[in-house]
Amino acid sequence: MMRIFAISDLHADEAALDRLRAIAMRANYDAIIVAGDITNNGPVTYAQELLDLFPDNLYCVHGNMDPPSVIDSIRTFRGYVHGRKVKIREWNISGVGGSNPTPFGTPSELSEDEIASVLAMGAVDEYSILVSHPPPFGIFDNVGPSLNVGSKSVRDCIEKNRPLLVLCGHIHELEGQKIVGDTLVVKLGPAQGLRGADIAIGDEIKVNFISF
Repeated sequence: MMRIFAISDLHADEAALDRLRAIAMRANYDAIIVAGDITNNGPVTYAQELLDLFPDNLYCVHGNMDPPSVIDSIRTFRGYVHGRKVKIREWNISGVGGSNPTPFGTPSELSEDEIASVLAMGAVDEYSILVSHPPPFGIFDNVGPSLNVGSKSVRDCIEKNRPLLVLCGHIHELEGQKIVGDTLVVKLGPAQGLRGADIAIGDEIKVNFISF
């Protein structure tokens, strides 16, 4: 059994960081996973504080609101999985940060071709936990009644490579879980609002959405 605490979209919220300090002291989790938007266009010091809390068991990607200065500060961290694959027990963690283009010109956006290239570098397979800041297209990605803004490249990766689990964020209004083919997609609510998920992986995957 592996226990994961998963969050996304901290946006440099100090109350959330305080709660994470308490979680770090309890050491209840095998892995802490952060699916991007650690900051709100900075500051770098916030990202560094987060990494210092969990030096050995945090895995993360950046989000579209994390600027190049933040990405540079976390790039050498062993648990930074953007375009990388890191072994954890019998599974692995791969990731893609930033987001597909938005109307707002946020600091870290990628074309769909660039997202596909990052996913290929991470070599996602059926043993992967994929950490993606944007949700897959058509899954928990609605803005308004009919506009889907998720990543088509992430959706293609799920359908072709069938990862065990996908953890994503980005769209603050939505939270939930859905099976897509052989993959469980977990859309995280914003940690800025103290939302997260307690996940247990064993013979099956159990997800409990919580306020932390």
